[in-house]
This record gives sequence, C-alpha cells and structure tokens, in this order.
Amino acid sequence: MIFCTVGSGIEGYEQSFSKISVEGYDTSVHEFPLKLALAKHFASCGKIVDIDVPRDFKKRILKSPLFIIFHAKEGESPVDKALELSGTDVGGWNVVVKSLPGQQMYRDPGGVDRFKGERTLIVKVYDTPSTLSKIDLQIGLCKHFSSCGEVTGISVLVHGNLCCHESKARVDIMGKGCVDKALELSGRTADGWKIVVYFVVPPAGRKLKPTGSGHPTIGVERMKKAELKKKAKMEMMDKGKKKRKTTE
Repeated sequence: MIFCTVGSGIEGYEQSFSKISVEGYDTSVHEFPLKLALAKHFASCGKIVDIDVPRDFKKRILKSPLFIIFHAKEGESPVDKALELSGTDVGGWNVVVKSLPGQQMYRDPGGVDRFKGERTLIVKVYDTPSTLSKIDLQIGLCKHFSSCGEVTGISVLVHGNLCCHESKARVDIMGKGCVDKALELSGRTADGWKIVVYFVVPPAGRKLKPTGSGHPTIGVERMKKAELKKKAKMEMMDKGKKKRKTTE
C-alpha cells in the first residue's frame, strides 16, 4: 500500500483533496497494521491518498488523532461518507471521525532514525482465494509476520497469478531477530495460504554477490550440500575403481 504525498502550494490542487481526523484507537499499537485497517474501513468513501499518523518519539507511542486525505473528484463527497462511519467498529474499537475543512496536514518533526535496522523480505504466497483483494492480502501478511517484529510496510508486487493463485509481496519489518523469526515461519500456512520467504534483502551498505538462491545463509547451505554431494559421488567412484582392481 503506497500513499502519495499531498502538496500545499496551489489552491486548486488543495481543493481537490479533502481531509478527516480519526480518533478512538489504542496509541500503543503499531502504525502500519492500523493504517491497513483504516484503509479497508474507509475504502468505500473514496480514493485514499495519505494516512498520516503522528508519533510521540520519546514515549514510543502513536499520537491521536491521525489524519486521512481523500482525493475528491467533482461531484463526490468522501468526507460526508466518512462521517457516516463515525462510531462504527474497526476490529474492536469504535472510530471517531471529524472533518478538517481547510486545515493543513501536521507532519511530525524528527523521526529520521525511526526505521533504522529495518529489513526487507520478498515473499511468495500460494493457494489464496481467487477473490482475495490486495488489502486483505496485505492484512493477512501483516498478521502472519507480526510475531517476528514490527511490520512497517507491505507492497504487493504480483497479485493472484491466474495459473496457481500465486502472489508476491515485499514485507518491511524491524526488530531483534526479525529475519530469523520470519524464516522460521516460512512455508507455514495462514488461513489456508502457504507463505514462503524466498529472498531477504541484505542490510543497507552490505555488498553481497548475488547467489540466485535468496537469503545469503540459504545460499551457503545449498553450496555446502552441493559440495557434500560431490564428495560422496567421488568416494563412490573411487570405491568402484578399487573394487575393479581387486577383481582383476
């Protein structure tokens, strides 16, 4: 899910967007799962171009309210539709919606190191329903990897291959041991899906020669197995030669 950034320099440009504030959520939750839940909840109101969640970097929690920007086409009223959803349930909490006519979006200062240590996984997902939407695929993957660390982003790269219902996604995650934990979950199912981590992007600044085999440790293991197989084959050939010599 990628939201485009909204500018503020041209009057006509600003008028093509409408804004709401949202309250009612637990400020201790992780940001990205909250964004996914709200993106799905307000999808019927119009095209969402940004969800901005202010953060208290000292307390390491979210602030309230957060802000959602819709692209408002002529004749559409996404804010009115969103206001009708005020008080409805969003996975265990009731959303409180207010309109923000003419207000500028608030952007948190700082937070430059917020994603320090973030890692990126490329995953394949098999056996998903043909009717599965992109947002539900993102929510499912976010839930699946939430035990490994904080999921900070999911981008769907391939959605529902027609031949085998295969999807591919990029999962950004951070936290101690998040990669090892994610690899342990690889191959397991969630809601009947088979989720496989088939590539782990090396940390920034670390240069590795491509192995074509995914995670660097996986490549090393495969090389070791290949060497052992080759060694065993050579030993078998040597035994065969010795056996022929003794019979001669």
